[in-house]
Amino acid sequence: MDGALSGIKIVEAASYVTGPFASQLLADMAAEVVKIEEPKRGDPFRGWGERNYAATFCSLNRNKKSVTLDLRIDEGRDIALRLMGNADVVIQNFRPGVMDKRGLGYDHIKKINPKIVYCSISGFGPKGPYRDMPGYDTVGQARSGLLSLLTDPGKPQGMGISFSDHLTGMYACYGVLGALVNRMVTGEGQHVETSLLRASVSFVSENAARYFETGHVPRRKHRTTTAGVFAFEDQDGLAFVLHMSSPDKFWLGLFDVVGKPEWAHDARFNNRKGRIENYDALVEQLQPIFRSGRRDEWLRRLFEKDVPAAPINTLDEVFADPQVREYGFPVEVEHPKMGKMKLIGNAVDMSRTPPTIYQPPPVLGEHTEEILNTLGYDAASISSLRSKGVI
Repeated sequence: MDGALSGIKIVEAASYVTGPFASQLLADMAAEVVKIEEPKRGDPFRGWGERNYAATFCSLNRNKKSVTLDLRIDEGRDIALRLMGNADVVIQNFRPGVMDKRGLGYDHIKKINPKIVYCSISGFGPKGPYRDMPGYDTVGQARSGLLSLLTDPGKPQGMGISFSDHLTGMYACYGVLGALVNRMVTGEGQHVETSLLRASVSFVSENAARYFETGHVPRRKHRTTTAGVFAFEDQDGLAFVLHMSSPDKFWLGLFDVVGKPEWAHDARFNNRKGRIENYDALVEQLQPIFRSGRRDEWLRRLFEKDVPAAPINTLDEVFADPQVREYGFPVEVEHPKMGKMKLIGNAVDMSRTPPTIYQPPPVLGEHTEEILNTLGYDAASISSLRSKGVI
């Protein structure tokens, strides 16, 4: 596979979302990723469906090889050390201190592999009062302030997507890529660290900057008001959104579409300050108008006026969308034992070395013997390791 990261070897000792997503992004660019999993059980996401091969697991683990190792057993630890000693990158998302206790922390690996880029992902980081607390996606969203910008006071709701988990995986990937580029220049590896809380706080920088400037604590509605974001339903209850931003041409187009060109001269709506102050009044005026027609017709007319608008698509609508299909989504892959499945492709394209799905997600331990063979273990040694529960 001739990709942007061809020749880069990664060892992933991670489960659930953050670490696996980070390494999958790198694997799509042709890095060789060996995923270490617990014998028998594997990544817990495997069990979120049938056959220990759940869709949730598959969405995060394509283009990888799976090896089973019990890192609590000395022989398992020794195999992991050999893998990490020959790797370019290690990605792990155990709680702080766990890998150090097992002799697999950054300081241990650096001694045998000084050029290693070692990425540690946790809930809250290696220091501080929350260090040892369990960190899960919604906890990261809530503590970071992200959830306060996604839901409303008086009616708090959790999100239908693992937002903080995926953000953290992207930041981890970003850190690893930066460290790899720096190693090309300096010849030195380094320790990359991120956490659910740190990544999520970093992500809310726009709202944080506004808070620092004004002292006003923003909530969800603050951005919708200042950015001119609206959501409406048509006569059939089908939802769509407008993102008007600030260019006057968008607003003039909207006023024409809804049959209210006189609003262009109304002091409440003819400038940004007025539209912000009278946001609720504008919603009250627009909602009954949009309820009087059908979404497709409204969107057609809005598009003709170059007004930024879109249907709130459900996933079945997303994958029928001609623009999404233009990206080649979904991508169908086939595992020789588990059969065909559909996955989302990568979010970026590259003209010379495009990210590619070249290998389906592995079944548990699918590549254990292959990997051990490359380390010099023969059939008898592998059988012995299996009988001891090491693999």
